[in-house]
Amino acid sequence: MPTSLRSQHEDTGPAERLQTLRSSFRERVDGVRGIAVADKSGLPVSSAFATEANLPTVTAMATMAVQSSQRVYQNHGLTGPSDIVMVGPDSSVFVSSVSEGQLSVVVLEGFANLGLVRIEVERLSRELTEILGV
Repeated sequence: MPTSLRSQHEDTGPAERLQTLRSSFRERVDGVRGIAVADKSGLPVSSAFATEANLPTVTAMATMAVQSSQRVYQNHGLTGPSDIVMVGPDSSVFVSSVSEGQLSVVVLEGFANLGLVRIEVERLSRELTEILGV
């Protein structure tokens, strides 16, 4: 995070910084239905959803998607993946490993620009790593 932004956050705690991070992500990316951060067990750490999503189910299933994808890659002798994208008829789910112990889950409208989402999730991951110290 740039020094000017870092100094703005010195007086705020992690919860406030996470809220600001989620809000700024939603401002930069059109079509976000919800965003969550989960630990390696699939338990929610932070979230903001516009829908009545069952958050523990969303984060647990996202963790399972990462684990299943990793097995597919291992069976093919490949390293990865770091990102998993699931595309449905009217929505997409973007799951990304933030670190060994954290992942981000972004639920999107079908029209969302997945290229922009990927760029912004990379930024989100860097900032989450700083906030959570992982």
